[in-house]
Amino acid sequence: MNTSIRTHFNLARVSNLPTTWTNVLCAFILVGGFQWPAFIGAIVAVSLFYISGMYLNDWRDAAYDREHRPDRPIPTQAISRRAVLVFALVYFIAALVISLALNSQSLFWTLGLIVCITIYDLDHKNNSMSPWVMAACRALIYPWAATLAGQEFNEALWLGSAAAYTYTLGLTYIARGPVKAFATKLTFTALVLAPAVMWLGLIGAHSLAIGLLSIAAFIVWSVYCLRGWFSTPPRIGFTVGNLIAGFCLLDLMVMSIAAPISVAIIVSVLLLFVITLKLQTFISGT
Repeated sequence: MNTSIRTHFNLARVSNLPTTWTNVLCAFILVGGFQWPAFIGAIVAVSLFYISGMYLNDWRDAAYDREHRPDRPIPTQAISRRAVLVFALVYFIAALVISLALNSQSLFWTLGLIVCITIYDLDHKNNSMSPWVMAACRALIYPWAATLAGQEFNEALWLGSAAAYTYTLGLTYIARGPVKAFATKLTFTALVLAPAVMWLGLIGAHSLAIGLLSIAAFIVWSVYCLRGWFSTPPRIGFTVGNLIAGFCLLDLMVMSIAAPISVAIIVSVLLLFVITLKLQTFISGT
């Protein structure tokens, strides 16, 4: 792979992008407004939002990375810190323009995403509340995408957003590093698994079989990921990277319970899950 391209792929954490695509797909399915032009536009825009956040993160953490992660692009001088900031701003602007072009009423949610991403990136080290902001970044994708779909919000959308929030909150706290208190570990574990409990009570007759299967898949995968966190010594990278891929299974669970979905959607989401895991072997997701 060309060195320059790999540098940008590393900065963007492109291996995680498929998880944002399933977020968008989930939102479109939940509000019942799937249209290809809007969906493709939303996929491009959410990718740009995610990439801009990753670039801004590396720009902010340049000094930290020089000491603790010298293999990152800025410490290795593969790209200048100033260039990284410029790219971040360009991607933010492009995402904003695409969002407004698709639906001008998305301005509120678009600005919400930009503000939350920026706040997190600028003040996440040694800030105990930063995981709550990161969780908001992921949760806001759902109402933002629903607005681009041109559909009214419903209860399922908010519950889907809430599921993403609790899952991201637990994941982000785990990513901050090992903790000694077992009670704290159980708390973070509960946050990761909370979406399964939340959606278990919403299974209807139309979704009983696929709903139970998707919940089981989500729980089994989450427990598999968390096993690395509870091991001695803890394997934080293993747990966090795999939990990020688990967003695909989270979205599949939500969609399969909230509305009848086609085999094509199920296969597509599972494929994106596998692609995320495969890409993470080439491009670090953290």
